[in-house]
Amino acid sequence: MFDVKQMIGEITSRKEIKNISFTGVGGSLACFYAAFYYVSRESKGITASYTSSNEFVHDTPACVGENSIVVISSRGGNTAETVEAGRVAKKLGATVIGLTHENGETGIKEVSDYTIVFEDGEGVAFEVGKSAYIMKIAYETLHAVEGTGRYEEMKAAMAKMNDLVPAAKKAIVPEAIKFSIDYKDDKVIYTMGSGTAWSAAQQQTICIFMEMQWINSSVIHTGEFFHGPFEITDPDTAFLMLKSTGKTAALDERAIRFLEQYNHHLTVIDGARYGLKELGEVSEYYDYDFYTCMLSVYNDLLSAMRNHPLSKRKYMWKYNY
Repeated sequence: MFDVKQMIGEITSRKEIKNISFTGVGGSLACFYAAFYYVSRESKGITASYTSSNEFVHDTPACVGENSIVVISSRGGNTAETVEAGRVAKKLGATVIGLTHENGETGIKEVSDYTIVFEDGEGVAFEVGKSAYIMKIAYETLHAVEGTGRYEEMKAAMAKMNDLVPAAKKAIVPEAIKFSIDYKDDKVIYTMGSGTAWSAAQQQTICIFMEMQWINSSVIHTGEFFHGPFEITDPDTAFLMLKSTGKTAALDERAIRFLEQYNHHLTVIDGARYGLKELGEVSEYYDYDFYTCMLSVYNDLLSAMRNHPLSKRKYMWKYNY
């Protein structure tokens, strides 16, 4: 297991950290949102940015500089836009932390001051996964620099996720089976969420429904639902909501009340039913991680029901783009 506490200790002993910036693309951008959200809500003085890699390259946030930690991620280690974002960050004097699944020489390793090789798959502990390491970077930095961030609560919650996630993935199978049957023929599915669950919904839209299943989709923040999007609601409009376990749950509940009155094709995944509230008041910072893990069960079953493998592509990795 990579020692994030030691790494942050080394960084903060050499320089004053005033900013943490997160940049990636696709799922490797979505996985940063929870940590970005956490820093934005908990820090008293450290700024944070959350930027798609190519946007970071062409329009770099002004907060990025020698007092920054810039965290980048690429599963394969060579996503061109993300590697270039790391290169830009280094030129500005930032300390770059890169995450990848590949152990060998990669572009991420080349441009990073520190490289974390994460693990995933069945039987792998939650806390050695990509998004867990990212959250550790966030809470260890806030603790080291300013003593904020509910440090002990965040560490305890991280440890609990190791057992909570595999148990929930087993318990949620009946719901996931029903979803795969009920949604297999839908041509459009809207995802919904708030807080850090919004990012899991957004990732589900772009990486699964659109990329891996070729289903038209759009993510709707429940706080924005009544300011335009609710007009597309019909009885059979397909919705998938990931319910916050934190302070923004009220936004989700308002949308649920409306959809239960005017729609009959809504699925709500509620982490509270599967023990997520056991993490205490910091559970909202782990909503993204939890729902992403639960959706892996849903997605395997949906792809099998639709006879459309998650590996199937029309354009990705096949053409220059």
